[in-house]
Amino acid sequence: MAATPTALAGVRVVDFTWVRAGPWATRWLGALGAEVIKVEWPLNERGRTTGTPPPGIPATLNTATNFNDTNANKKAITVNLRTEKGLDLIKQLISVSDVVVENFSARALRSWGLGYEELCKLKPDIVYVSQSGFGHTGRHREYLTMGPIAQAFSGLTFLSGLPGEPPAGWGWSYLDDTGGMYIAFSTLTSLYRRNITGQGQHVDLSQMIVGATLNGSAMLDATVNGRPSRREGYPPGNRAHWPGTPMVNNYRGPTTAPHNAYRTKGGGYNDWCAITCFSEGEWQRLVGVMGSPQWATSPKFATLGGRLQHQEELDQGIQEWTQTLEKYDLMEQCQAAGVPAMPVQSSENRVEHDPQLRHRELYKELDHPALGLRKFQNAPFKLSESPARNFQSAPLIGQNNQEIYEGMLGLSHEEFVAGYEEGTFWPNTLDRYPYMDEMINADPLPFTGPGAAFKKETPSPLKESVETVAPNADPQPGPLSGLRVLELADEKGQFCGKLMADLGAEVIKVEPTKGETSRNVGPFLDDIPHRDRSLSFWHYNTSKRGITLNLETEDGRALFRRLAATADVILETLPAGYLPSLRLGYEDLAESNPRLIMCSLTPFGQTGPWRDFLSGDLLHMAAGGQMGCCGYDKEDVPGEIPIAPGGGNAWHIGSHYAYMAIVSALVYRTNSGRGQYIDASVHDACSLTTEMHVNTYIYQGDVVLRQTGRHASVLPTPLSQLLCKDGKYVNASASRVTFRQFQSLVDWMDGYGLADDLKEERYQDQAVFAESGDHINEVVEKFAKNLTRDELAHGGQERGFAWGAIRTPDELVDEGHLNDRGFWVDVPHPELGRSFKYPGAAGIYNGSPWRVSRRAPLIGEHNEEIYCGELGLQKTELAYLAEAGVV
Repeated sequence: MAATPTALAGVRVVDFTWVRAGPWATRWLGALGAEVIKVEWPLNERGRTTGTPPPGIPATLNTATNFNDTNANKKAITVNLRTEKGLDLIKQLISVSDVVVENFSARALRSWGLGYEELCKLKPDIVYVSQSGFGHTGRHREYLTMGPIAQAFSGLTFLSGLPGEPPAGWGWSYLDDTGGMYIAFSTLTSLYRRNITGQGQHVDLSQMIVGATLNGSAMLDATVNGRPSRREGYPPGNRAHWPGTPMVNNYRGPTTAPHNAYRTKGGGYNDWCAITCFSEGEWQRLVGVMGSPQWATSPKFATLGGRLQHQEELDQGIQEWTQTLEKYDLMEQCQAAGVPAMPVQSSENRVEHDPQLRHRELYKELDHPALGLRKFQNAPFKLSESPARNFQSAPLIGQNNQEIYEGMLGLSHEEFVAGYEEGTFWPNTLDRYPYMDEMINADPLPFTGPGAAFKKETPSPLKESVETVAPNADPQPGPLSGLRVLELADEKGQFCGKLMADLGAEVIKVEPTKGETSRNVGPFLDDIPHRDRSLSFWHYNTSKRGITLNLETEDGRALFRRLAATADVILETLPAGYLPSLRLGYEDLAESNPRLIMCSLTPFGQTGPWRDFLSGDLLHMAAGGQMGCCGYDKEDVPGEIPIAPGGGNAWHIGSHYAYMAIVSALVYRTNSGRGQYIDASVHDACSLTTEMHVNTYIYQGDVVLRQTGRHASVLPTPLSQLLCKDGKYVNASASRVTFRQFQSLVDWMDGYGLADDLKEERYQDQAVFAESGDHINEVVEKFAKNLTRDELAHGGQERGFAWGAIRTPDELVDEGHLNDRGFWVDVPHPELGRSFKYPGAAGIYNGSPWRVSRRAPLIGEHNEEIYCGELGLQKTELAYLAEAGVV
């Protein structure tokens, strides 16, 4: 049987990544068909040494459970890069590869002599994607992060929580998951550009700035309206607005009520359901589902204003009803009546009880030689021509050494054996695994040439590219320059369209004649509501052109077919099945444009029992698992309330995966000439985005508990969010200081007279240090209360501690490091005679900039330009089509 085509067939990736963000990225490159070779040295890859193995399985470098899922679809080699032989072998490997990926500190690869300039000497068209905490340029480029630290610095941590309480944080490393998405799709974007132009490039990503870009509406509100992020009633928990506080938009979509999570029958830790009503009709239907209780028919709840004003009473009444139903029954009753509602799902719920994820086959089993048959997380999109698939579990450490060193790079078997004896392939201080001795004692492998065995059947897309793009006069066009995208997307997918537009594609936003609904979402310029003054719409629709079109008319459908014939990509978020019902589905449009790539990004995908369910950002955060692991210690906030982290992130998560799917399809098309259909699901994407928590259930059978400002965990973990003397917080902990760094911490505290007893000689014993964690943390907590947030965070970073200031979005405006990297962009609004400061790109693409090229389109702004200038309509025709409600 012929092998299933893959988007990245013939692409070889040298994977230097570690822990989560980088390995999560390369895992998806492997699923898309790339040959990913993970380069390791024992004990350096922390992912292999953290986490508990399943019951009954001893802890080894091959039994780390989260590592198994995070590193699926790869090969693995070991090499000591501090030896001349080891470094020379890796240089040989790079010279026959296409991509180098790493997520070390900014100086790591350069210190090995593998900076971008050296990589280009080895392979002139190499694609090099790096992600460090603050990027490779800027005054804080040496700062160290992990997901929660980047979240703190970026403003994301602050946006999650209840008014007047400490930040709840995210409950997992959101910026490790999302940072991985940016590494993966930047690699794909650069490969597409290389296949078109023959040029490689370096993409310099900052994990912190990735997070900053997800606060776009809040940051525009600060730069445009001068609105501070520290204000009464903000962040508003799960609500769109906190009652009794000034009525401003809090970046959770439309300001509405009810908009919250409610206890359900059973009263268990995760027995909650989220309910939202975005229209008067949905509220009335909810009243009906509840049985029209007397309280709900009170005049005080008859208007939206009344419901917002009386939310405490409103939510109390709703919860009295929700506690009579189990959460799935509640969801079914609400959805059947046309009321948006979804259960708060734990990791166990998603794996075992979610019928939609079961239908979509999000969890499928693979066998691992040490861990046995286990479920793995699958792609949240379905590509019709070049599917993503998990084909193997994570590799054993050094499992492919002989295959790579002898078969690919041409070492003799004697040289291969010598590599073990001299410590190039394995430390002499560690016992070898039996399979390593089997390789040593095996027959020699034939040298098949540099990559010949891998590349023989599927020639490099660069050499075989059949793609052509329109010429571009820009001296430095973006990597997607020459592509035309039609976007029929609301809040669910407009961020995906923005990514394509800011990366150089010509994106035409096709809106209904009255404008897309997100134009009505605040905040607004000067707080004056208008379809062309929504700051949310401004942020998510930069670099696009815009037209209006009524697809319910035959004239409108005819015009859309003409536009679709010129498009490379169509991105749509309309209800499942809607476009095919108008004969505008993929099969219809591909008849005249077989190279067309069409992505349908919908709440639950095109198939399955939840396909037609109503949704919203809060509801996806509930069903996707985010709320299940985000909240507070009961000592801080009673009630075990699950919290949805900052608004809009369900749409961000869905858009990241949709973008990855689209660009993988574009890469595939450069080799095959064929387009394809993509079925992408927001729910599937969210369900993948809680880091290790699903694997904690799959391997241990445990469900995590929410904690204040730190990862959810099965058992309580040390406090990591420290209150400083200025009332602000730092994500910091003595547990994040290694024994080697401990003396530096003690000396720093002693300079303030706050080292307590930590100067005593007994703490120089590593065993004493390890068993004194609680006491050391108490001393650090007292120390923090004597410093300001910035003194503690930046002082820690200067000493090499991965500590992060929990900043607000408005504190990022004109922040020094962001300015150093050219993050802030002045965008002209000619119709207003003004320019406004916008947040820019998460990374720096050398040679093909990622940049905001224009403001969002006014409603119907480019109708004449496109309908008359490109499709050849006369202005008089456009006029009567407008009169008829077609445009």
